Amino acid sequence: MAKRRDVAIVGVYATKQERFSQRSALSLTMEAIHGALDDAGLTMKDVDGYLGFTFPAGSGMGVTDGNVAYQLNNPFGLVDRYSGAMALLQAAAAIREGLVETVIIAAAGSRATADGRTVAWTRPEYEFTEWTGSMTPAQFALQMRRHMHEHGTTVEQMAYGCATVRNNGHKNPDAIMFQRGPYTVEDVLSARMVADPLTLLMCSIVNDGGNCMVVTSGERARACKRPPVWVLSGAMESRYTAYFEAPSLEMLKGREKMMKAFGRAGVRHEDVDIVMIYDHFASGLIMSFEGLGFCEIGEGGPFIVENIGLDDKHPVCPDGGNLSFSHPGNPYNFKAIEIVRQFRGDVNDLCPQSAEGVHTYDRSICRKVRDPKLAACCGPMTGRHSFAILAKD
Repeated sequence: MAKRRDVAIVGVYATKQERFSQRSALSLTMEAIHGALDDAGLTMKDVDGYLGFTFPAGSGMGVTDGNVAYQLNNPFGLVDRYSGAMALLQAAAAIREGLVETVIIAAAGSRATADGRTVAWTRPEYEFTEWTGSMTPAQFALQMRRHMHEHGTTVEQMAYGCATVRNNGHKNPDAIMFQRGPYTVEDVLSARMVADPLTLLMCSIVNDGGNCMVVTSGERARACKRPPVWVLSGAMESRYTAYFEAPSLEMLKGREKMMKAFGRAGVRHEDVDIVMIYDHFASGLIMSFEGLGFCEIGEGGPFIVENIGLDDKHPVCPDGGNLSFSHPGNPYNFKAIEIVRQFRGDVNDLCPQSAEGVHTYDRSICRKVRDPKLAACCGPMTGRHSFAILAKD
């Protein structure tokens, strides 16, 4: 039996995603907060919890509990620096415990490039990375090479996943990479090499943008403006600090903990209609399915080739994901936001009547998933792993 529905996402909002917005992260955050509250039919006075952070953190005090409460002129019973699936699970736990009733989860990023090719936060100034010239793509390239060595994963499988997700973004007018495709596997493989085996098209884009979602109790959710999307269950685990140490396959050892969440939610893997993978690099598309138990470890490559298209068993990232839609430094909320929009039927694409919720399912122009009811909202496998199971009302 499915878990009782007592915590829900009731409001979502994303600012315009841009390469260079000329806006501050704080400005983008505030637009997203007010937009999500309006979407829910609530105001700031209804809010008693805040999760999220910005790039940069704003004032010198940053995101402390007192500073956030003071700046937003609202007393909060919960404040912390998380977003995406981890934030959803923490908000849900606090709401179920009665510590808070309504939580906003907000994030934004606005960064200039470091040298015209990479942004500053991909070149970490840490003791064991800076002196080697290490950068984020190089670290995750090492992870993917290990997976290829141990399990026989191929670059063609990785390229298939990336082309699939990028082609979803090609049909999304809100995506940074809108109409930049369509892409073939060969396009992905022949793109400029960034860090072997990762070509440019196997790596996330970088841009500016803000996002927010509103989570509340089941009782209040029923009175909100839009249909609730229920937070059934999920799991999270931390094992090491990414970007300090080179990513390894260590996170796959948390597979059993992740799989137990399906039992707590009263659902099966085969019931999941959308999987919003954290597609930071090609490795995420493959390893997340293994880490969540959709397939055995080492089978992720063949699995994605058979299962992640819009008309396949587990459509992935219909918005275009980090690879094509947006990656403003903290894109975690976008995974849940796209699920909410797919459930509601609020999917912007090239279908002539998409604004009215009418879709053709012609995959040359349409990115709407057919009648989704259950989805997995994933966080990154970057030293920690998390996901939440979301259900349509």
